[in-house]
Amino acid sequence: MKKPWIAAGAALVAVLVVGGTAGTVAVAQSGIPATSTLSDSSVGAVASAIDLDRAGSFVLAESEDTASIEGSRLVASAPETSTVLPVSLDVTSIEQYWLWASGVEVTAHGLTPGADVEIGIVFSSGVTKHWAPVRADENGTLVTRVRTLDVDPENTRPEAGLAQITVRSSAGEAGSALLDVTATTDVITVSSDPATISQDEFLDKPVTIHASGFAPMTKVFFNLGMPDTTMFAVGENEGLHSDENGDFSYQLQMNSVNSQVGTWLMSFVSDDRSGSATFQVTAGAARTPDKKVTPARSEISVADFVAEPGMRFALEGFLPFDTYELLLTTSRGYTASLGISRTNGEGRHSNAITSPKGIPEGEYTVTARSTTTGDYAIGTFRVTGNPDAPASEVSLSAGSVTAGSLADSTKGVFLSGRDVTPGTSFRVSLRNGAWERQPLLVGADAYATVGDDGRLALQLVTLQRLAPGTYTVWAEGGGGAAAYNVQLPLEVTADATSTTPSVAPETRLAPVEEAPALPQPTPDASESPAPAPAPSVSPTPIPDAIENHVPNPALPVPTVPAR
Repeated sequence: MKKPWIAAGAALVAVLVVGGTAGTVAVAQSGIPATSTLSDSSVGAVASAIDLDRAGSFVLAESEDTASIEGSRLVASAPETSTVLPVSLDVTSIEQYWLWASGVEVTAHGLTPGADVEIGIVFSSGVTKHWAPVRADENGTLVTRVRTLDVDPENTRPEAGLAQITVRSSAGEAGSALLDVTATTDVITVSSDPATISQDEFLDKPVTIHASGFAPMTKVFFNLGMPDTTMFAVGENEGLHSDENGDFSYQLQMNSVNSQVGTWLMSFVSDDRSGSATFQVTAGAARTPDKKVTPARSEISVADFVAEPGMRFALEGFLPFDTYELLLTTSRGYTASLGISRTNGEGRHSNAITSPKGIPEGEYTVTARSTTTGDYAIGTFRVTGNPDAPASEVSLSAGSVTAGSLADSTKGVFLSGRDVTPGTSFRVSLRNGAWERQPLLVGADAYATVGDDGRLALQLVTLQRLAPGTYTVWAEGGGGAAAYNVQLPLEVTADATSTTPSVAPETRLAPVEEAPALPQPTPDASESPAPAPAPSVSPTPIPDAIENHVPNPALPVPTVPAR
């Protein structure tokens, strides 16, 4: 099969990848029961890796060697002075993906009431992660859920093998529990030909996707994830099936050179089988703003924008009979993809946009982009007459910050806004240049709800020091054409008195109870809600096979491929 595709919209959060290989046991552990009453001197329970380096504490005058297991290395050690804590988990074994997505519940008793408690995980390789400190209750008890999503957001396959959940308090109490992280092997093998393609090539030739390992002649569910986290259910109305050998092939080809640059996810599920892989789309030739788009008016009221003909605009400077994509970006950053239209023999065109009701005031941007060259034109106009939805302002307290300050819980940066619709819930993430989430102190994402005063105030603190570079604070809230979709650049610089490593160091812990837990995915995901109305192009100029051929509106990104 061969289908033309064009990317549209941006949706929320994460995509599913499961699988991996089993690891080996390489952690030291005592075997002492959680309720042991042995003295501190006999405790051998594993605690934090902070205590690993004790060389030079004491020196024996004459010594030939140390007592150890031949061929082993120490990856975690008990604290020198501590009270052993009984620590339990709600499960003793968990698949890689579920450790990332929903995690395990940790219970510890016997803590000093009100003490700060750090929970960590030591994988079989010795790699250690910590979440942000939490606090023991007035009874000296701690019950909390930890998941690797909040300390390693983009790694859906935490290391398989025997891991150790460690608990250590500010009062010196420590304990641990073992967790068997099992590997999930992708039964379905997925590949693409080619594995990498440029934007320009994607217009002229398809990417052929191969998947094998299905049951013969069985229904196939195929989700395609875009670099901006948008996900599409492909071929829902086609009744996709594997062949008599359990194999499946599908061809994707863009009808535009404006495909998203980055990593595309191919995710398959069928019965109890799943598999996924990725391919890369690279940037094509340089795009230039050498076209012209002119709105008929510099200002339009909400009432006039809703009624036809709405906002008319004229295009010029395009190739004769060229096709162009039209995007409209609201004052709140929401971008609506309005489809594909065609110019006349002189490279000109006149078109119009009408809007849904209730859109916000402020400056709107029209972008017309050639589907054959990627060159484009930009025009702006203002919308007035809706005081209930004023032009909001969302900004950062600073455009540049040191890595140390950003990781300091007393500093960080603040996301603030005014004239924001009361009751709007925002989800905020920090993204690097590859659009990967960077863990925040509160988890993979931060959340805030705007009060009655219309003000947004949210402190952002990273879980670890970041490498210097340009990052993006991405804030999304609300829905439909009145939604917020704000992307603010943040420059992170090295600390003046220290060297920030290019590879992120060991993390601190994030209180995952502050972030909404991910729903437990099932093979049958619920049906996606109908998309909110968006501005539409009117009228359609000349009938054409590829005009207005855009995929279904962006679906919420499921935690498993949607069925």
